[in-house]
Amino acid sequence: MPLKIPDQHIPGISKLIHLDDTLIDKLIEALAALPPTPDEEEVVESIAPSIDVDKKDLQTIVTALYALYHVREYSDEPSSAFVSDFLQAIRTSDEPDLAGLSSERLEALRTRFSKLLSIESVGFLSKALTLQRDGERLFCPSTKILSDIRPVFSDDAESEPAAVVVTHTLKLSYHEGTEHKHFFVVLDSIDLAQLGAVVTRALEKESTLQRLLTTAGLKDLGI
Repeated sequence: MPLKIPDQHIPGISKLIHLDDTLIDKLIEALAALPPTPDEEEVVESIAPSIDVDKKDLQTIVTALYALYHVREYSDEPSSAFVSDFLQAIRTSDEPDLAGLSSERLEALRTRFSKLLSIESVGFLSKALTLQRDGERLFCPSTKILSDIRPVFSDDAESEPAAVVVTHTLKLSYHEGTEHKHFFVVLDSIDLAQLGAVVTRALEKESTLQRLLTTAGLKDLGI
């Protein structure tokens, strides 16, 4: 499967490429010792004392590594095939931080990234997050409600409006496959109240389920 490394993750991938083997081994050991957690900042705080890397750089590294796990999980490819695709993306990249690696160095990186992508706790987390978002359409936070006033004219369109109505339009944004889409729903004040009640009830059910998880000793890996 052709891969393109997103611009925002190039600095982290570059650091994973250029760190020395000792630091990579320490990174793997530190991550493997942690329980699965989606909170990357918490992960960085936990492993920073044992990794001799600037904390800001470490955050960039962890974010890029988590992203690699998520992409691999969504690709549904065996780890070895995914690593090959990933190395091919590096080989063909024209990014200065990634370009110019020799064939020998790329083969050495195969072993490195195979190890980095074999950390059980991080792999378990990526499976959980993929399961959470396994659906035909995924909500996009660019969703918004647009509110406006619409004038009501009499039969004589040249006369000033006789009244107005307040209306709201829910612009629901979502991802479907690789596409970013929207659809629009017109709402009035009653609809808004009903929508708010539905959301409030869902949050209350979330709290109830969280209490059940705590009682059962199960960790919520969702975000």
